[in-house]
Amino acid sequence: MRSLLILASLLLTQILSAQDELGIAEKMFEDGDYEAVIEFVHSFEIRHPQDLLLEADAYHKLGDYSQAAETYTQALARDENNVKALMRRGAVYLELNDFGFALKDVKKALRLWPEHPEANFHMGNICYDQQDLRNAVKYYKLAIDYRPGYAKATYMLGAAKSEMGHFKDAEKAFGSVIEKIPTAKYNLAVVRLEEEKYESAIELFTDLETSGWTTYADLYFFRAEAYFYTNDKDNACKDYLKSKMLGDEEANDIYDSYCLKSKKKNARKKREVQRIAL
Repeated sequence: MRSLLILASLLLTQILSAQDELGIAEKMFEDGDYEAVIEFVHSFEIRHPQDLLLEADAYHKLGDYSQAAETYTQALARDENNVKALMRRGAVYLELNDFGFALKDVKKALRLWPEHPEANFHMGNICYDQQDLRNAVKYYKLAIDYRPGYAKATYMLGAAKSEMGHFKDAEKAFGSVIEKIPTAKYNLAVVRLEEEKYESAIELFTDLETSGWTTYADLYFFRAEAYFYTNDKDNACKDYLKSKMLGDEEANDIYDSYCLKSKKKNARKKREVQRIAL
């Protein structure tokens, strides 16, 4: 009896120790120190689905999709019905362009937990990737229903609506997450341009220009388009030139023909909205 009590006490101590270690790793993850998470969990004597899932999430955040997929698989080897591991491995497979495996994982996750917001979000991403926009909208809306205020799902709902030409819906979606997801302001500006709200689009693009935006070639191109439609050729050509100097081929053609040779400007080619890291 005494030996059984000692064994039970040792097991409880090990469980509590593992929980404490996992808590430390989770704090590292919350702080964005993903490489430290990976190094720390590798020191664990016994690996569990929870810490393997956290390690895989860290690889996912670092963009190491192959290693993330492998580590999610290790977690699933210990818990084959782990919904988080299934849907996140599905998301990684989508990044790796393995559509079939992505769909298989996320479908299984939804069978196990149909109301899970993240599983519905990832199914929406799969549909969006395949240009099945109607079903993408369906799953993004379900994700938002199950998690009100779900910023990423709302953002991607805006992206799908924009692709469908439903600009008022897209404007509403992007506008509601503009404080949470920086690229929402850029997409909102593009939508305002499509809605012929040119002054508003110019204002948003200018805000982005002064805030350290990264894809300046697109920004200058679209702001040039907004200036063009307000009959401000001088500012339009300044921005076409900036975009051209950053390697934008369409801006190059427009600048050479419209700005330098005063030829009629062609309609712009379709460009996708900015997506978030999924």
